[in-house]
Amino acid sequence: MPGAVAADQGVADFERLQGAYQEAVERETAPMRDKYLVELEKMKEAYARAGNLAGANAVQAEITAMNQQIAFAKTRKRAPTDPVPAGTVAAAKIANPTAGAEMPELRWFVGKTWLTDASTKWSFEKDGTGDRMRGNQKVAIFKWRLLPSGTIEISERAAQDKPVTVTFLRFKNKSEAWFGPSETNLNARLHYE
Repeated sequence: MPGAVAADQGVADFERLQGAYQEAVERETAPMRDKYLVELEKMKEAYARAGNLAGANAVQAEITAMNQQIAFAKTRKRAPTDPVPAGTVAAAKIANPTAGAEMPELRWFVGKTWLTDASTKWSFEKDGTGDRMRGNQKVAIFKWRLLPSGTIEISERAAQDKPVTVTFLRFKNKSEAWFGPSETNLNARLHYE
């Protein structure tokens, strides 16, 4: 099938060009980004020494956001681009509802509220923190971080005297996510509010 071969070659050419572009952008922006992060660290330390906790926290939020963007970019570089054999995705989706899930983008959840089917609200902040609410009552404060797998790890504590619990969250797309007690056991659905 000559048409299929030509289409495959076109996709490969496009992926090579896209990869070369992304590498060039990274080469040009990495020094500026690294310098920015160094200056942010200095500013955070100066604010902390001066007792300006609000300023130090604001700067730390920017550092966290920058580091998460770097993690997203590195994870995308490692993502395979080989086509998946027919039938593999459908079979995987039956076994795992997050199969075929995309690498999440910060805009999907940062500054937004997600709901469980039981109407528990999860709000994600840019600084890597968040609140879990039931009705109008805050039931936990959590910290989130992106793992190289694209899964979000959530560490939360219901109260100071309670132990930290860890939950994992995987975005299927910008309007659906699944969470559970491990990366391989994501059995409860979240949806965008």
